[in-house]
Amino acid sequence: MSTVTTSDKPTPETLAVNRIEPAYKQVAEQIRRLILDGTLVPGEQLPVEEKLGASFGVSRNTVREALRMLSSQNLVHTTRGVSGGTFVSVPNAEILQGSIETSLQLLSGQNGVNVDELFDTRTILEVPGAHAAALNRTEADLERMRASVERVEHGTNALDRADHSQDFHQAVLDASGNRLLSMITPPIWRVFRKKALISGGVPETWPDIDHDHLLILGHIEAQRPEEAAAAMRQHLIHLHENRM
Repeated sequence: MSTVTTSDKPTPETLAVNRIEPAYKQVAEQIRRLILDGTLVPGEQLPVEEKLGASFGVSRNTVREALRMLSSQNLVHTTRGVSGGTFVSVPNAEILQGSIETSLQLLSGQNGVNVDELFDTRTILEVPGAHAAALNRTEADLERMRASVERVEHGTNALDRADHSQDFHQAVLDASGNRLLSMITPPIWRVFRKKALISGGVPETWPDIDHDHLLILGHIEAQRPEEAAAAMRQHLIHLHENRM
C-alpha cells in the first residue's frame, strides 16, 4: 500500500489559483439576478452610473462595462436625451427569436447541430402543435391558414412559395394556443432551411406540398387532432426528404 509523502502534498506555491471575476462581470451578474428574479421590472430605469458605482463600490467605467455586457444580452437598453437613461428591457418575441436563430446558426455552422437534429426538433414541436391547433383553432385561425395555403399555391417562384409555406406553419402554431411554441419554433425551421442549402425547394415537389397543406388544414378545420398530427408528421418528412 502506497503512502503519500510530505513532498507529494500540495503547497501554497503549487495550488492553482481560481481568479475572481473582473469587477464589471460581478456587477453585471448582480444586476442580471435582480432583473431575472423580478426585483428590477421591465421598463424600470436604473440609477445613473455614479449612483450604481457608489452602490457597488466601483468606478463609473466599471459600471459602464457592466451595462454594455447586459445590453449585449438584451437585458437593458440605453436611451439619450433629457428623459434618457438605462432601462430594463421589455421582453420581446422578435429579439428572443433572433437570439435563438443566431445561436442555432452558429452551432450548425460548427457542426454542433445537423439537419437531422433540426428535423427531429421540428417534429417534436410541430406535430403536437397541429394536434393542439385542431382542438383550439378559431374561425380567424382557419381564415389565416386558408389564405396562406392559397398564397403558397399561387406563389410566383420557389422562394416566394417557401416563404408563404412558413406563414402556413406559423398560422398552425398560433392556432395551437401555446404562445411559447409559436415563439421558439420559427427560428428552428429557418435554420433548418438554411442548413438544407435549398432556398425554395425542388419545384416538382410543390404539388405534394400543396396537397399536404390542404390535408392538414382539412383535419384542423374538422377538429380531428390525431389526423392533423399525423398529416403534419408526414408533411415534415416530405420537407426533410426534399431538403426544404
